[in-house]
Amino acid sequence: MSYQAIITIMDRGLCSKAVEAVTETGSHSGTLLKGRGSGIHEKKTILNMALEPEKDILLLISKEENVDEIVQNMDKNLNLTEPGQGLLVSMKVKRMHGMR
Repeated sequence: MSYQAIITIMDRGLCSKAVEAVTETGSHSGTLLKGRGSGIHEKKTILNMALEPEKDILLLISKEENVDEIVQNMDKNLNLTEPGQGLLVSMKVKRMHGMR
């Protein structure tokens, strides 16, 4: 069976919309991480203090046949095709252990 990894990076607080998009497809597991942005557009200041935008990162492994539906739902819920709304990457998994 073929699997793909889906990695989604979004602004902090949007993870519930991402998880909702995934569960609408029948998938029901993933790992949520917290992160900080570091791109050139991420450097903002208020009163000469640098702000580092906080990010949510959702890691998901899914059967390859479900990936298109998951990506479409994620885009619908998070508007990922709009600039600055987040980033979604999917890639084929070569080897995996521990998934039931």
